[in-house]
Amino acid sequence: MIINLPVRALAARTIQRRRYHVRRAPSPPSAEVAQLLDSFAAHPPLPLTLSTLMSFGHPLTPASILRSVSYLLSEIPRRMAQRVRALEALPFIVGTNPYVARTLQGHRDSFNLLATYPEVSTLEDNKIFVDELDMLVDGHRNDIPTMAKGCAYLRISAIDNA
Repeated sequence: MIINLPVRALAARTIQRRRYHVRRAPSPPSAEVAQLLDSFAAHPPLPLTLSTLMSFGHPLTPASILRSVSYLLSEIPRRMAQRVRALEALPFIVGTNPYVARTLQGHRDSFNLLATYPEVSTLEDNKIFVDELDMLVDGHRNDIPTMAKGCAYLRISAIDNA
């Protein structure tokens, strides 16, 4: 029994199948971002202790707030650089996963913003920085579920290819 499908329907199915199987490697970071990543990833983050955190709040003064912001601007990019490098080091097939690639790009963008953020020297600058951090945290709110989708996607892909 031969089934005649309209040519458009057959072409649409073929295009959908091709799109499903085509994976693109994540775009590499720009030369500037790559150089920044190298410089920050070369220095391991400092240990974060409770006494360090407490030192920023006792007593809470404008100077202690600005010291804490300075600490954050030196430490967060180091930690983000390590996270970006870890995501970039994933096997190629994992890195081409759209969910993993999206998370990697979000981390690169956040790293770039924090690594190039101007010095915070006033409490008004601190308020702007806090708002920026709030937006970054909000932007990464779904990273864990997104990576979970990526893992599920990889598992399904492995089963389909087996």
